[in-house]
Amino acid sequence: MPSRRIFPLLPSRLSSAARAACAVGLTLAAAGAARADENLLRGPHPFRRDNQVSAHVLVASGRADTMSGTKLAFDYNYKLTGGWSPLWLDLAVNAQHGACNSAPSASACSPDTGEVYETLGGVRWMFVTPLPLVPYMGASAGFVFAFPNGASAASGLAFRVVGGANYFFFDWLGVGGQVGYSLGGLGYDSTFKGSHTYAVLDFGGGLVFQF
Repeated sequence: MPSRRIFPLLPSRLSSAARAACAVGLTLAAAGAARADENLLRGPHPFRRDNQVSAHVLVASGRADTMSGTKLAFDYNYKLTGGWSPLWLDLAVNAQHGACNSAPSASACSPDTGEVYETLGGVRWMFVTPLPLVPYMGASAGFVFAFPNGASAASGLAFRVVGGANYFFFDWLGVGGQVGYSLGGLGYDSTFKGSHTYAVLDFGGGLVFQF
């Protein structure tokens, strides 16, 4: 009967369809991998995007009686000019923590431990290289708020310079390192026994995203 002639052919038809589906899947996967590989940057960064955010984990070393500790630095940049060395607006918020052992058996926390917050605005220059490595330098100024242990809180003005470089795997994603130095003054009252100079050297690494 006709059904007996057709039924034996079904397995071969199914196997042919499966082979075709596998071939299509492998072709699409290869094409996707090729596109991803093509998107990897190998030459100069194109600077096609206008916005950038970055986050760095820094080790901060305070000078004189300035607090030391771990600093988290967050920046937003907006591209102001085009070309191969664009100028960017830089807005930054940095939070620094200097740990203190406040156990009953330990001595009182010194005033060079506590928290410091920087809120800054300025500019940043980025430079093209033959590789997707983007060096940069920047300058900014703003307010500093200090909350030392064993003394009253204080605020002041500070100037900050930074330098570093980011390596971009894609035009939107990079990793890099940064070195910064903040200098200013804090208006402590008589509860703070020490210099009112605010001076911090910090360095570390982080991630950067462009969009």
